[in-house]
Amino acid sequence: MSGTEIIEEIRKLSSEERKQVVAYVNEIQKSDALDSDEDITPEFKRVVDEVFTTNAELFRKLAQ
Repeated sequence: MSGTEIIEEIRKLSSEERKQVVAYVNEIQKSDALDSDEDITPEFKRVVDEVFTTNAELFRKLAQ
């Protein structure tokens, strides 16, 4: 499933379910796996930052 397809599925969720998705994404961001430089390349970090920056409004709406 592509990222676009996942986003479309998230849009179909109820408000409560979207809040759970946002909480999960926030948890992943804070996890040790994403903080570990040995597991994450600089390119991956750049792309993650770009996705969350360019989709900030979507994530804000999902959190409502």
